[in-house]
Amino acid sequence: MKDTIRLNMHWEYFQICRENYKEYSLIDDKMDDHRNSDDEEHIKQLNIASLYSRRERIVLLPIIFGAMCLEAFVYDYGAQHLSGSFVKKHVDKLELPSKFIILTKLVTGNDFPTDSQAYEGLVKLKEDRNKLVHFKSKTYSVIEMAKIEQWHENMNVFLQQAMTNAYNTVLNVMQELDKLHDNKTNYHAAFEADTECHA
Repeated sequence: MKDTIRLNMHWEYFQICRENYKEYSLIDDKMDDHRNSDDEEHIKQLNIASLYSRRERIVLLPIIFGAMCLEAFVYDYGAQHLSGSFVKKHVDKLELPSKFIILTKLVTGNDFPTDSQAYEGLVKLKEDRNKLVHFKSKTYSVIEMAKIEQWHENMNVFLQQAMTNAYNTVLNVMQELDKLHDNKTNYHAAFEADTECHA
């Protein structure tokens, strides 16, 4: 068998997830700084509005790229340990949580723990990503400002929770994988590090 190298994108996807997760917190801090500044009120509001708009865009990236990371990772994991053709034919069309359950069982002989934070996070990440990708608009009367503001508030809470879940789920899944491999792998360490490291 000739030497080969398998190329992937999952680590890059996670870096986008991580960078924007951190950027979200930095923007929150900057918004607080403006709220507490001695600037005139209209200047405060302009600065906060600009940051708020940026934060609304940034919050989406950890969710989408966290899901992309795990999708790319689980394919690569199965292809490395079994074969790419097997994963394409029998696993690729399944939901993300099912891919981890089936592939880890086939590779390690152990069950991916469905009572773990990692599994719960996978299920929620799948739902959150689908909610964003298949987003359903909602109509309000222009005089229903209180309802519109409540919709925005609820959306902000959902997105912040979904972002945090996406980031944590990638790390939690890698930690579970290390356990399933009797801690002989370094999946978690590779993803936890800010610098590139290959598991």
